[in-house]
Amino acid sequence: MRRRERILTEAYQRAAAGTGAANAVPLAIRSAIDALVLAHQSNVDLSGQDRLNAVRQSMLQQCPNTVENHQLLRSLEHAVCESASWEPPDIIDGAESELSALHARGLKLAVVSNTGLAPGRYVERALCERGLDRWIEHWIWSDDIRSWKPGRAIFAETLARLNVNAIDTAFVGDTPEADILGAQSAGFAAAVLVGDKHDAAIPPDIALPSIHGLSAALAAANLL
Repeated sequence: MRRRERILTEAYQRAAAGTGAANAVPLAIRSAIDALVLAHQSNVDLSGQDRLNAVRQSMLQQCPNTVENHQLLRSLEHAVCESASWEPPDIIDGAESELSALHARGLKLAVVSNTGLAPGRYVERALCERGLDRWIEHWIWSDDIRSWKPGRAIFAETLARLNVNAIDTAFVGDTPEADILGAQSAGFAAAVLVGDKHDAAIPPDIALPSIHGLSAALAAANLL
């Protein structure tokens, strides 16, 4: 966040926003995040462009002397969208071996994810640079679909992209409400919860302390 704020502050100061840019930038980012939170309460999401526009509009309101140009808008995109590439993403221990095992069985694999301020396609780029596209056929991001898990639309889009039926599909996630409730509501054959986040009101079909053993657990449940 500090790097994002620094990039935006310097860009807006170059664009004649004035010394107030330093104070305006954190508020602009906060306004974009607030807009996302409001949308997510209805299980919908904002597009990547909407996220950029939320920051941009707030900055123009706070710093009306800003002279927008291509350089400023490019800096805005870089700061808001490309943060996922600034540092290599950490890959959970065991994820690559489990993906490899599932892929070796001929399964269709997809990433289905809610996104933060950075749009999903930028996160996807960073993950592909780490080699995850060796196993992942499809990437379904909430900002592209305008659906926020546990909303049904993002799960329906996943099934359509993979060209599979829900009863033939398992969903693996680490959040009870977004992942387990969403997958179960969409009729998936199994909703697998990985990690230590639990909700007694939302029991998963399979619970694992870590991603290790995922393929074995699916096989034991006769899902492979």
